[in-house]
Amino acid sequence: MQVSNQINEEDAQIFTNNLKKFILENGASIVGIADLTILIDYKHEPVVPRGFSRAISIGIGLSDEIINKIKKGPTNVYAEHYRKTNESLDEITKLIVSELEDKGFKTLRIPASQRINWQKLYGEFPHKTAAILSGLGWIGKSAMLITFEHGPRVRLATVLTNAPLSVDEAQETSNCGSCKICVDTCPPKAITGELWFFGDPRHKMYDAHACNKHLKIQEQRVGETICGICIAVCPFGKKE
Repeated sequence: MQVSNQINEEDAQIFTNNLKKFILENGASIVGIADLTILIDYKHEPVVPRGFSRAISIGIGLSDEIINKIKKGPTNVYAEHYRKTNESLDEITKLIVSELEDKGFKTLRIPASQRINWQKLYGEFPHKTAAILSGLGWIGKSAMLITFEHGPRVRLATVLTNAPLSVDEAQETSNCGSCKICVDTCPPKAITGELWFFGDPRHKMYDAHACNKHLKIQEQRVGETICGICIAVCPFGKKE
């Protein structure tokens, strides 16, 4: 059965609730719906692909036991956990795409780990942008997404669509305050320490190229371009 783009607010909310339930039942830890039309007033980079008004942001929480063992850099166990979590996210987004396209909607799946612009170090569309527009969290001083439920201990994936989904309220400010733990512990000193506000460019928070250079060194050790130190030390993710 197809669902029309022209449905009333109540039916849109029911459709959205059912989709979110489906996503959570298939392994996601968190899910939110973003209104991409908000970005029209911002010089967002990369630009939103044409024909999409909504983004479905999903996340899977990372293992506290694995993250807590990251002290001076990524472990092999973390690298494997990172790979497996990305694979799980990609399987969930395939299910979302199938569910929506069966109903006649347009979709674009953004894999969990994707980069198409190596000069600017961008993917086709940023998972973090979809997540903050979905109200799942804010951008920390580390330039990582800090979720309300898992802190930065989460991996993300995104599906863009034109389906008439009810949107969640965007998060527009940071909750990091005066905390500087990630700034002080960043090995390549890539984090500026500036607070994020909605619409701020990425370079205000951190030097992506300095970070990437450090990640390439870690890739030689563990087989993935990861670090994890800022994730491990963030007080929003820690559980006593």
